[in-house]
Amino acid sequence: MPFYRLAERQKFIQKEWIIIFQHLQKSTMSQGFYHTASLLPDRVAQMFNADLYNGDNNGQFTWKEMQYRVEGIAGGLLSMGLEKKQRVAMMSTNSPYWTHADVATICSGGVLVTIFPTLSLNEVKYIVNDSECRYFYAGSHQILEKVLSGWDEMPSLEKVILLDMNYRANDSRIIGLGELIEVGKEYMKSHYQEYEQIWKSLTLPDWATILYTSGTTGAGKGVILTHNSLSERVDGTHKYFVQAGHPVDDRDLVLSFLPLSHIFDRMCSQWLAIFRGATIAYADSAATLMNDLQKYNPTWFSCVPRLYEKIYAQFNQMMAASPAKKKMFDWAYSVGEEALTYRMDEYGRYNMRSDYNLEARLPAGLRMKFKIADKLFAKVRALFGSRFRFSFSASAGIDPKLLRFFYVMGIPVLEGYGSTETCSATNYNPMYAAKPGSVGPEANGSNCRLAEDGELEVRGGLFIGYLNKPEEDAAAFTEDGWFRTGDLATVDDDGYYKIVDRKKAIICLATGKNVAPYKLESKFTTSLVVEQIFVIGDERNVISALIVPSFAYFIELYEKQNIVYDRSQLIYTEMQGAQVCIGAGQDFINQPILKEMIAENVRQVNETLEGFEQIKQYTIINHNFTEENGEMTPTLKLKKKFILEHYSDIIEAMYKRDY
Repeated sequence: MPFYRLAERQKFIQKEWIIIFQHLQKSTMSQGFYHTASLLPDRVAQMFNADLYNGDNNGQFTWKEMQYRVEGIAGGLLSMGLEKKQRVAMMSTNSPYWTHADVATICSGGVLVTIFPTLSLNEVKYIVNDSECRYFYAGSHQILEKVLSGWDEMPSLEKVILLDMNYRANDSRIIGLGELIEVGKEYMKSHYQEYEQIWKSLTLPDWATILYTSGTTGAGKGVILTHNSLSERVDGTHKYFVQAGHPVDDRDLVLSFLPLSHIFDRMCSQWLAIFRGATIAYADSAATLMNDLQKYNPTWFSCVPRLYEKIYAQFNQMMAASPAKKKMFDWAYSVGEEALTYRMDEYGRYNMRSDYNLEARLPAGLRMKFKIADKLFAKVRALFGSRFRFSFSASAGIDPKLLRFFYVMGIPVLEGYGSTETCSATNYNPMYAAKPGSVGPEANGSNCRLAEDGELEVRGGLFIGYLNKPEEDAAAFTEDGWFRTGDLATVDDDGYYKIVDRKKAIICLATGKNVAPYKLESKFTTSLVVEQIFVIGDERNVISALIVPSFAYFIELYEKQNIVYDRSQLIYTEMQGAQVCIGAGQDFINQPILKEMIAENVRQVNETLEGFEQIKQYTIINHNFTEENGEMTPTLKLKKKFILEHYSDIIEAMYKRDY
């Protein structure tokens, strides 16, 4: 029997939760936190691996305990002189302390400025100086050293708070989190009423946070989000989820592993959980995701397409290693594909709700085969834990083929669309009507429309402007107040939107044809042999590409086939907690089998494209595009301008070849 019975959940929500939280509609973030803490003081708010935090609180905090921590940090900030609307930077990987500091800063009237933990010192200095941060949360000693090395070039900075409960500083510029909380508790003994007045007096128009855009074409822009921006999105999301048949409440648990520095996980995991009373579990790292799913048994999580693609690729590799298993799975999958059509309505939408009785809708013969096939699918579902209900996919488009794979398995992966400026998702596929290939209808309190040129425009839950960039503000909004997303889209008769590509990313061929790079790049997302691809063609006659092979796949293949290459040329780096090969010697990519397999992959993709869209020339390069070399943003978007500059000689050489 499913862990959640929809009828019971809806009954619970209608009679209890909606009544309890009715007055919280459009509350400030501080009001939302304190209401949950007072309503559910002894329920578990946070879970984490205590070994990573010196055994802190045995790996969990109740809402009451979390409130104490938040107030200790808030008191520490106020004792140092933090005033309303002043900025505090946060540069850290996800942790319970990240959330404590986020809530404490906002409740103190401050504005949290998030910084991806992988950014360079120059980027850190730009953000700190642009936003004039007084204080800085550092998530590790490595980040602390980075900040101190640029201290003299960040004149507004007064103190760095190291997120370590046991750290004791011998430098006046630094204070450990434990020290800060001790100071804060002492401060609160005589100033608690003043603090209470601060968080209660905050209003919806007050600033809450600033997040900097990735900056694929230059320096990032500081996006200002108010309490109203955040609250309107959380409230709209809750209402939409109730309508979609998968409401979130205090019996839920979300696994947080995507960077909280980005709006996606911060809103769709952290703040949604805080407002709904759900528990937040923190993954040890992104590399431990599959283990953490088993350990914490989340009911939902937020994810990006790249991780779903890796799960899919690893599964395919595992099946390919055993011909007998592959044959069995291929049979089961063909049965599952046929059964999936019975979830689909006349608009091509799939009902993935847990109360949808698929077996009862199948013909007798197919039903018998599906019962056998589903025993195999159940093993795949078990990888997501025993209480899993759904997961989000956003940040980039996900291949419809990949979504159907998960739907065949009975795993609801729900694609949405949003941005930092829209404070997370404005579109979302409801569980009862999910349409692969689209980002869903307007949702979560937003309205959408298309401009004459096809640009998607939205309103509801928006930012109020870019920090220190009034000229950018004017260009970002229409005269009647809709936000220009910069994304080209289409909408079907059913009201479902599909993102074509970034407006600035569209390639204009010399022949007058326009090509959307995303259409081509998405064809390779489930490839076993291609890790990354960058499409080129502006003012050229044909499309070309730079292709990065899947080093992990070919290393394993070379091992099996005893192919000799210079192993000393392999380059590894730590990526999300795991060692990943990101480069190799020229002899590695010159192996005939690698060239043949990539050529075949390109040929297959070209068969699905219009003539002018096809890749006529490509070059295989021997290293990944990475954030470290300036070719990728922290959110895994390729930086077109920088890649074109870095590879200009290779690109020119490609266009001198015959095609």
